[in-house]
Amino acid sequence: MLAAVIAVSSLPHAAHAAEPSCDCQQSTGTCSASIAVKPVEATTLGSYASQLRFTSSAPACSKVNYHVDGTPYFNVLVNGNTGADTIWGQKQISRANITEISCQVCKQVAMTPAPVEKKPENIELKPTLFDGQWAGAGNNSFGSAQRWTLSFATTAAGKAAITGTMEGNFPTVPISASGTVSGGTLSWLDQQTTCSAKLLTDVSLAFECHGQGSVQMVMRRQ
Repeated sequence: MLAAVIAVSSLPHAAHAAEPSCDCQQSTGTCSASIAVKPVEATTLGSYASQLRFTSSAPACSKVNYHVDGTPYFNVLVNGNTGADTIWGQKQISRANITEISCQVCKQVAMTPAPVEKKPENIELKPTLFDGQWAGAGNNSFGSAQRWTLSFATTAAGKAAITGTMEGNFPTVPISASGTVSGGTLSWLDQQTTCSAKLLTDVSLAFECHGQGSVQMVMRRQ
C-alpha cells in the first residue's frame, strides 16, 4: 500500500463538509517538526518495524521530510499537526537513524464538490482532457516501486469517475472513486487517501496521493 500519514477528522454524514486537500507543490512557509520512534512487533519474517510519531508546529497541511539511514522519506499531515506511520527495515530503526528533519507548510485547498445540475437526458456530456487511460511508475515514501494505471471518465459537469489499479510488492490494489474537476486539476478521496492529478500537457499529468503512504509521479496518456 501507500506509505505516508493522513489525519482525517470524523464528520457526520449530514454535514456534507468539503474534504481538505494539501498542494505540496506550492509551499506557503516553513514549520518545525519532531519525530518520535517506537519499535513494534513485525509480522514479516526477517524484517523489523518501528512506529514513527510526527508532530508539526503547523496546524495542518505540513510536509515533514526526513532521512532514515540516508534514504529520504516524507509524510504529509493533512487535517492536524500530528500523525503516525510505520516503517520496515532489515534492522531495528531507532531515533538515531533519523536525520535531516525539515518541515514545509503546503497550500491548503478545499475540495468543494461541484453543484449537481439536472440536465435533459438528450444532452450529451462533453469529455474533458482527463478522459482516457493514464499510466505511470515511481517510488512511494517508503522507497517501494509502484505502478499506477488509471482511467478517468466524465460523469457530470465537474465530476469524473476514477477506476484502475495500483501494482507493487503486494497484491494488486483496485482503484474506484469519484472525483471533482476544477480547471486543470482532478481531485478525489478514496477511503483515507487524498489524490490529485494536474494536467501538464494533453498527454502528461502530475499525479500524487497522500494517505497511508505518499507517492508522486508523472503519468502519461496511453
